[in-house]
Amino acid sequence: MKQQDVLQSFCRLMSAHLLLLALSLSSAMYVQANARAANLVENPGVIAFTQGRYQDAEDYFRQQLANPAQKNDALIYLSRIAITTGEIETAVEHIEAALTLEPNSAEEMVLAGDIYCNKAQQSSMFAALGLAKKCIAQYEAGVQQFPEDTNGLVSAMRFYFEAPGFAGGSSKKGAELLARLDKQSPEDANIYRVFLLEKEGQSDAAMALADTLSQQQFQSARNQYELARFYRDKKQLAQALPLYESLRKTPVTMENTWYVNDSLLQLGEILLAEQRDIQRSIELMEEYKQKNSNPHDQHYFWSSWSLAQAYKTNGNQDKYAQLVKHIQTQDYKKNPEFAKRFEAGIKTN
Repeated sequence: MKQQDVLQSFCRLMSAHLLLLALSLSSAMYVQANARAANLVENPGVIAFTQGRYQDAEDYFRQQLANPAQKNDALIYLSRIAITTGEIETAVEHIEAALTLEPNSAEEMVLAGDIYCNKAQQSSMFAALGLAKKCIAQYEAGVQQFPEDTNGLVSAMRFYFEAPGFAGGSSKKGAELLARLDKQSPEDANIYRVFLLEKEGQSDAAMALADTLSQQQFQSARNQYELARFYRDKKQLAQALPLYESLRKTPVTMENTWYVNDSLLQLGEILLAEQRDIQRSIELMEEYKQKNSNPHDQHYFWSSWSLAQAYKTNGNQDKYAQLVKHIQTQDYKKNPEFAKRFEAGIKTN
């Protein structure tokens, strides 16, 4: 495979992972970085962001730019909004402005790395290499200055394991950080190790570790979701189902909202795949759509298409046609993988 293809593949992988983090972790990071404010959970900008009302959130945080005490936080959140809505150049502008204001936080450095990695996906080979170096430089700075920050450690570790060597990847450095993560957060380390073992061709070991972890009490909704996703990707739906069911019933917090809501979609799609209890599959996915109608979410189009197929399977051709038409009126081709699957699907249905 050519270097350019390898780099683009890595960038797509990191982009999907980092967008998920931006959607699901930013509220938690904001609270952690600003624990001095007792009423942050009621911050209208944070609430608007977590609800997917990005224009409202942007308007709020732009107003905060005029307040020197709030400017850095506002720039960070404007960066998150921009990266979540696909405005990568704007995200770069905001985060670079934030980095000029000291002191920088661990969350800020991780976010800067996330943004540079996302921008690399949209850049030429030469530019992408430079951005990859800026990405890992931010992660490394975060790890060095804030060694106790788990999110920064995970991001740097993933980069080293998943980036090609010519872009800064290093399995040796990745292993060193994984060893540190073992001590700092065994659950995070083991969840990543499941995917690492699978990637290295040790499928039996990966499954054995997954089975062990699935019997334990999870500290993180993200980790529980990731393990369920591993089972689903391996077509082990019977193992994925109880993890998603348990997650669906987890009390919602600002930091786990995305995972709890998305478990509804995952459960609905599993029932559809197994061709059983299609009515419940529809109900779960309809509930998901009520809680997450954000067109920028990575599962927005996939959920609409899955729901359409569930209605068709249940004999409701009108609802199927309505959902297909709705997808066609939107800019779904921004997601090439979805566009390919969707267009092939409607031809055969």
